[in-house]
Amino acid sequence: MKQFLAVCLVLVFAVAAHAGNNPQVYAYISFDPAGDETQNAVMPTPYTTVNAYLCLGCVEGGMTVISFGLNNVMVDCEGVMGTQAFVNLLPGGLMIGDPFDGVGATIASTDCMPMDPVIVGYGSYFYLGGECCIEIVDHAQYPRWVVDCQSPGVEDYYCVEGHGSVGGAVCPEGENCPCDTPVEDATWGGIKALYR
Repeated sequence: MKQFLAVCLVLVFAVAAHAGNNPQVYAYISFDPAGDETQNAVMPTPYTTVNAYLCLGCVEGGMTVISFGLNNVMVDCEGVMGTQAFVNLLPGGLMIGDPFDGVGATIASTDCMPMDPVIVGYGSYFYLGGECCIEIVDHAQYPRWVVDCQSPGVEDYYCVEGHGSVGGAVCPEGENCPCDTPVEDATWGGIKALYR
């Protein structure tokens, strides 16, 4: 029995050692340059540019790398968007791949990004008119990876909280992935009582 408990304890610590510092990180689309989560829909005037910001929330341990994809609106919403391009906002401008090609892109920052939210970059679209959803999709090789600021960095996996609606489109629902790490006040006596 003692051997079984020892093996279980080793497994628990081994699994915990692999986890990164952003266990509840989530991604979402915002039409606000500051990353306001509530700004996930826009009703633009035809023949104007729409910027859809890819944001990360609950980035407790900072981040240095993200792998992601965005749906190809030129195919998915034919006739609604005239152009699409992605602009990397992370320091260093390091990006491998294309977010729209079905494989995805990996972006690395030359600095640790400790803020919350992190504005990764934005998709820039020329809107012609109509409805379209801008969706976060999985990278083909590194689905939902976010690497924290440890040295060496350790990956966590973001969940997709929400997509972006353009022109009143009804988009797929995001996952229920709030950052639920409430911090409660505690006294030293209260902490000691937990271990009695």
